Amino acid sequence: MTITALSRLPLELILLIVEHAARSGVRSDTSWVARLCLVCGVFRRVVTPILYGHVTITSDDDDTYECLAATSRMPNTPLVHARSVLFAYDFPEKAYTEASFKSIARALVNVSTFAGPTIALAELLNHVDELTLSSAYLIEIWVLPRFVKVQNLVQTLSYLHLVCNIYRPDWNQWPDLSSYHVEYLVIDLFAERNHLGIQFINLSSMMRLATSPPRLRRVLFRPRLVQQSDVQRTGQAVLEWATAQRDERVHIDDTFVPIGNSQSGFLWHELDEEDSLNGRSVWLQGRQAWRPLPHTLD
Repeated sequence: MTITALSRLPLELILLIVEHAARSGVRSDTSWVARLCLVCGVFRRVVTPILYGHVTITSDDDDTYECLAATSRMPNTPLVHARSVLFAYDFPEKAYTEASFKSIARALVNVSTFAGPTIALAELLNHVDELTLSSAYLIEIWVLPRFVKVQNLVQTLSYLHLVCNIYRPDWNQWPDLSSYHVEYLVIDLFAERNHLGIQFINLSSMMRLATSPPRLRRVLFRPRLVQQSDVQRTGQAVLEWATAQRDERVHIDDTFVPIGNSQSGFLWHELDEEDSLNGRSVWLQGRQAWRPLPHTLD
């Protein structure tokens, strides 16, 4: 469609086209979407909420972080449009005490989806009194008991995403999920080892814990391991447990996803970013591990 033809369309239709283009390109060509804001004020009002809908915070010593800090101090900061935020797993704890972080945190008042370290969520709660989350992805659930305010919030969420180190799990450090309100649960089963090195994969304790929430409708297990053979073995252990327990809430996604390795480095940030951008669809992936046989007429 030419510019001349576009200009003849009703304004409402033009804005719908702009909105669709922005949503389609915000992940693949963010700079192009940002330039749409320069066309006119009407375009800016349509595109800005899309452009700032998801915010990733990776470090406190790069230009992106400084730009976010400066943006957060603007009188009408566009960060209020953010609905999803991801903190990198290696975000430095010293940054939480800096004025720049406090400014960013206070601007993220409308965030409803969180991903990152538990301490990052705790610091957000310290600066945003009325933070209302609908889902959370916590990359180290074992530290949750240290943060009572976070635990009280997480217990009320319907959508929860956790990770579990299956090489040397310590179930005593996990919270009691039987008191949680979670309805849709995702658990990534990982090990930062090139080979799992376990002859028999016993997931019984973790599976019982994961299926204990009284409101649970669906729990998805995703093996995230270096070797494809370990992914398949772990997936089979989930299938066998679900079949033995006849639990149709259990789902499995044993698609092999490259996660890197101890030599080249692991790709946790890239995978976390992908999950954050995929939103609620993450909780609906995978296939049912066990289902009852359909009734047949005699």
